[in-house]
Amino acid sequence: MIQVISASHYLQTVPDDTGLPTLDSTLKQLCREPFRRIDRFIQLALLGSARCAASQSLRADCGIYLGSGLGPIGNNAVIQKRLIHDHEIPKPFNFINTLGSAAGYYVAKNLDLQGQNLFISRRGASLQAVLSMAMADLTLGVVSQALVGVVEEVTLPLAEHRRRQGLAAGMLMAEGSDWLLLQTAGEGGRQLHLQRFAAFVELQTVLKSAWCDGDTVCCARSMEQPMADTLQQDYGSSTLPASQRGFHDSLETVSLAEFVVEGRQKNLFLADGDTERGWSLFHLGA
Repeated sequence: MIQVISASHYLQTVPDDTGLPTLDSTLKQLCREPFRRIDRFIQLALLGSARCAASQSLRADCGIYLGSGLGPIGNNAVIQKRLIHDHEIPKPFNFINTLGSAAGYYVAKNLDLQGQNLFISRRGASLQAVLSMAMADLTLGVVSQALVGVVEEVTLPLAEHRRRQGLAAGMLMAEGSDWLLLQTAGEGGRQLHLQRFAAFVELQTVLKSAWCDGDTVCCARSMEQPMADTLQQDYGSSTLPASQRGFHDSLETVSLAEFVVEGRQKNLFLADGDTERGWSLFHLGA
């Protein structure tokens, strides 16, 4: 049995007429020591993971599973500019921080963790990727506790940030850091299940049998659109509208983390998949 025992949620919109909000004062309160030469992606990872782990007892084998659709895009842009545009050698700390795993190192150092530490990047479905890996390791006994997070940063100028992702001009952008602490045993948590299906009709059947009034269905952005439309029509729910909350690559993570943080007492179902890779249903119990 896998339980969600803690969660943290951070989503910050970035309007065109403002800069990125500073995180320094918040991190000073959350981190055990000041960290130098870290980029915004690492700052966001530290913020979310520290909030999720606050007041929790982390086990010796607690693993870190960090996901992102775009990864540390800010430092990657800096490196490309220096190499291609300026014809200069990049600074060492910029180069090192292009790797998403660098953020995992700082999270582990801040929380004094020495278990396995994975970074998984999957465009449009990073939550599903890290949750699947963490739940598999928990089920197999590789770890008994897993700190799972998804981080997306915003880079300036926003017009370039949108173009990199193929987004419409003027779309409201947001950065986020959402985390869950999972474990295999304990009290006071909410059960998390994952089921996989070869056919969409099988997912529909299971969802219909488990559904109760007041539950929430979230269709992942990477889900095949006709099937997502079917579930949204059947259950009257959908992913969070980017126009209202701000867009980043892993908005379904916002739905799940917010659901736990706010203590909603019903069930949450996250559906994903397509005819080529199959179908999955994450079920967060009431």
